[in-house]
Parts: sequence; structure tokens; C-alpha cells
Amino acid sequence: MKDQKEYVMKNLKVIVHPTSEGLWAEVEALPGCFTQGDNYTHLREMLKEVIDLHVEGLVEDNEEVPEYIIKGLYSIEFKIDLKDLFEEFPLTIKGVAEKSGINRSLLNQYAKGIKTLSEKQAIRIQTAINDIGRDLATLSF
Repeated sequence: MKDQKEYVMKNLKVIVHPTSEGLWAEVEALPGCFTQGDNYTHLREMLKEVIDLHVEGLVEDNEEVPEYIIKGLYSIEFKIDLKDLFEEFPLTIKGVAEKSGINRSLLNQYAKGIKTLSEKQAIRIQTAINDIGRDLATLSF
């Protein structure tokens, strides 16, 4: 019986750079492999496509590519500079207001208990906070 290599999933580090238009990212292990997305979900979708295309080109050019990448045995790990983190993520009432599309003054009144939160507004706020948390959970420094 031939020796069979056992492959394990590896983290493929992707450096994220927030821009005024969205997110720009580069794949650390594949120089020259980069893309952009509107948000982290979109960025992850774009990365899958661009990595496949980049690897295909490298293989055609007989360039060395780590086998785990060729076989798709990786998970994407977003890395972000700490400075960019605090600029990118709305960790304030202002930021949650922007993310949810709710007026900042109104959200501040909800937060202080001055105004009663409607179910519709509660869903918008919860969705915004969940989106922020989901994006934060995918990052490392």
C-alpha cells in the first residue's frame, strides 16, 4: 500500500485593509493574490474565487504552491491591524447607529431609556450588533 499523506486544515491568513469603499484583502501565503469586498461576508466569497484563479495561474506557470491550498484544505483567517480595527468597527452608539441605519440621537434615547424601542427598531439594532460581532469573531491580530 502506498504512503498516503494525511492532510489537515490550515489557516490561510488574509490581511484586511478597510477602505472608504469597503474592504481590501491580500492573501499572505500567495503574494499578488488580493481582492476586495463590500463587507466580510462578501470578502470571503470573493477570496474563494480569487484564490482558485490565482492558484490555477501559478500551477500553469509551474510555480510552487502549498499543497494544502491546491487541495482547498484551508480556512480563511482574517488579520487586521489594531488601528484599523478601531477605525473599521463601530463599537460605539454612533457606530451601531450607522450600521443599523438608525438616527444616532434616537438610538442614544433608546440606550438611555428615554424612548421605548419598537420591535422593528430592536430587530435593526440586534442585526447590526450581530453583524459587528460576526465580523469581529473572524479576526485576529
